[in-house]
Amino acid sequence: MVMGGHWLEMLKVQRQAGTYPSYFGAARHMWTELGVAGFYKGFWPWGFAQGCYKGLPVLFTQGEVNRRLQAAGVEKQTASIAAGVTAGMVQGAMIAPTQRLKTIISTNKEAGAVSTDLIAQVIKQEGFQTVFKGLGVMVIRRGVDWGLRFYGKGLSDQYFLSQKAPGQPKKLSATEAFLSGIFGGAFSGINQPLDVWVANCQKHRAVPLSAGGVLAELAAESRVKGFFAVFFRGIEMRILHSSYHTAWMAGLGQYIFDVYKATQDASKPK
Repeated sequence: MVMGGHWLEMLKVQRQAGTYPSYFGAARHMWTELGVAGFYKGFWPWGFAQGCYKGLPVLFTQGEVNRRLQAAGVEKQTASIAAGVTAGMVQGAMIAPTQRLKTIISTNKEAGAVSTDLIAQVIKQEGFQTVFKGLGVMVIRRGVDWGLRFYGKGLSDQYFLSQKAPGQPKKLSATEAFLSGIFGGAFSGINQPLDVWVANCQKHRAVPLSAGGVLAELAAESRVKGFFAVFFRGIEMRILHSSYHTAWMAGLGQYIFDVYKATQDASKPK
């Protein structure tokens, strides 16, 4: 989050929500209005809080569910995908409120870098339940998203393992795990239409809309502009952000989890 992930995600959401017509336009406007603070618009305190816990469902839930499924006899790739979907849905439920608050700020052109006053105004107008707007769509989106990420990562893992010379350990190096994460993140770009739906559910609006109303609005816009122009806007930043995020969380994160489990198992008395 601190090392550029928040900035990438903010640009992605702003394009998906139609707040700015281009990435350059978004970056220029925020730099002109906020300076360096524009890089962290919506980060404090909502993005910071989210960054402290958003990786837990992926790093631990996926790893543990995956281990238990394989122990029960489920095929490795199937177990990885099922565990990814489970972890994604848990993550979606956990981060939906902070994601909503971040998105309100990032999709309001007049908002400052922190803008707690804007959040207070929206809650006053719509009630506290507005914090959970887009929750259902977010849970579905994250479940599908992480299922795709782990499927893509699994394909990349299989490739790297197939290149190992006879006699070499059939394990990924840290670099290979990182690269597999990049591929898995890029692969999940297939999920872009759901991501656009979430961004438009959670963005700042003068008049609130239900998730169904938002989907109808997007469908109407796509009939005029074309399906890909609407449901795949922001895809470039989505691929870059997802690859960056997955490389750290599912690539190196899974590698660290596997090393940790191996160390724990080795320390148990036989």
